Amino acid sequence: MRVLVTGTSGFVGTHLVRRLVTEGHEVTGVDWKEPRRPVQGWRDVRLDIRDDAAVQRAVTEARPELVWHLAAQASVSVSMREPRLDIETNCIASVMLARAAAEAGTQRFIFTSSGGAMFGDPPEIPARDETPVAPRSIYGASKVAAERYLEIVGLETGMEIAGLRPGNIYGPYQDPYGEAGVVAIFTQRMLRDEPCTIFGTGTDTRDYVYVEDVIEAQIRAATAPVAAFCLVGTGRETSTREVFDLLARETGYERAPVAAPPRPGDIPRIALDTSRARDLWQWQATVSLAEGMARTVAAFREELGV
Repeated sequence: MRVLVTGTSGFVGTHLVRRLVTEGHEVTGVDWKEPRRPVQGWRDVRLDIRDDAAVQRAVTEARPELVWHLAAQASVSVSMREPRLDIETNCIASVMLARAAAEAGTQRFIFTSSGGAMFGDPPEIPARDETPVAPRSIYGASKVAAERYLEIVGLETGMEIAGLRPGNIYGPYQDPYGEAGVVAIFTQRMLRDEPCTIFGTGTDTRDYVYVEDVIEAQIRAATAPVAAFCLVGTGRETSTREVFDLLARETGYERAPVAAPPRPGDIPRIALDTSRARDLWQWQATVSLAEGMARTVAAFREELGV
């Protein structure tokens, strides 16, 4: 099958391309950066997802039957400092890509949204797909808005729109240099015996879901009989301090964390009820937090040579 994936230099995109190539698909990937983990057997196109003309050309040439849209501005703190960048990347570029895909004959468009940021401080934990959205960050609002815009594109064109609303994704090859991805940031800094910063009290919670489980959800979102948006997580709250302590044990790190003020836009707690994904996609997370953290540390050890 001809498929197109955006965000192929990113963490999840790298894993998804590897899975799709292994399954024998004709893969075109687009990103503005070189892939961090080269994979053989696919077409790699360099472009800025905000460049409408370049996107139109790439999609027209690829003629994808399926599109996975992962390219995004993915940092809450960056979104609060640079809202224009966030909105242009996550909303406008998503709409223009979807319209180009529909014109090229794409059957289903799979969008990666955000289950971790769309609910703000929800009235129920775990949050359900039916829980009212109330994002507290520009990033969360842009993902909610993009979902609504894409639904309109789908109604207008007949192209099916599906998507994932994932929790905090972690695992091997995640970028440890950005402002998002605390597991990767902590892991690399611990293995290098460098200070690790916890913003706020460390009691804030997230739903951490392992990347291989997320890739399986991506595949099922594309192949399920009915196109739908589903939360993707474990249903379990884990605090930042718990992540720090677990990784410290796994790496042998002995320093205390550095305390810093909370960051604008961060939410106090979240976990996700994945009942809809279980019912519609027959999907549920299979990798425990302890096992996922151990795999992540092992991958970083190999990459860093420590």
